Amino acid sequence: MRRVFHSALLAATVAAAVTAVSAAQQTSNTNKQVTLVMNGGERHTGTLVYHNDANLNLIENGQDKPYSMNDVAMVDFGAGDPGAAELNQLPTGDPSNDVNRHMLVLRDGTVVHGRMYTIKENAITVNTASGHQDFDLNNVSRWYVNPSAARSVYANILNSAPASQPAVGTTGQTAPGGAIQVNANQAWTDSGITVRRGDRLAFSTTGQVAIRQNATASDMLGPDGSPTENKAGAPLPSFNVGGLIGRVGTGRPFAIGSNSQPITMPANGRLYLGVNDAGTSDNSGAFVVTIVR
Repeated sequence: MRRVFHSALLAATVAAAVTAVSAAQQTSNTNKQVTLVMNGGERHTGTLVYHNDANLNLIENGQDKPYSMNDVAMVDFGAGDPGAAELNQLPTGDPSNDVNRHMLVLRDGTVVHGRMYTIKENAITVNTASGHQDFDLNNVSRWYVNPSAARSVYANILNSAPASQPAVGTTGQTAPGGAIQVNANQAWTDSGITVRRGDRLAFSTTGQVAIRQNATASDMLGPDGSPTENKAGAPLPSFNVGGLIGRVGTGRPFAIGSNSQPITMPANGRLYLGVNDAGTSDNSGAFVVTIVR
């Protein structure tokens, strides 16, 4: 009987230890201070904890408090409120499609569409059109959990944006139907197109941009950019500064410029367009790009 008792006690101890390890594996304390912006606009700030369930938990005043993801519009990782250009990229399609479920915005301006799969200690995993991708939480600005609710919360920002912004600042030209406006003061613009490795896309580009403040007419650059500007820190140092570039997902950028010949896509994922410049905040103007598969 003594042996049976000790065996039962050992089995119970092992089972409890396995349960504790399992629970620890399912919980990710990110040590990241975030603000949950709720569907009604109220805000809660604390340390983000994820228990691998339908809630986002915050450590507030030493207490682990759950908030249903259905009630969270956006998670702010210390970047503050978004601008209209970012909000206009929120997905509008069927939310049952993973690509339209959530939107992640990185600190370099990259926008990622997909469904949050899990949150680890230092990373968030998103199921994108090209599969699961991990993003360092230190590089995340905002995570839109409920895009439609976020539009409602930030309706004042959207409504205060100009109703019709010229696509090209020097001519007042507006983007024709089906064309993509690539603003020079935004690091990357979502083309709305998902590509597969080997797809061949042709680009037709018009417009001009400036890569410095108080630019004059002589400072305006076409889609091929300028070969004389300092390339230090540019996303694609092998290409002219201010030129039109692209990338698939978070992959390596490639040159587009004024080239109208088909370009072979290097990977599967969302196609983004941008201006080859180290810092975009002081840029102006835009390119208008039409894409044909």
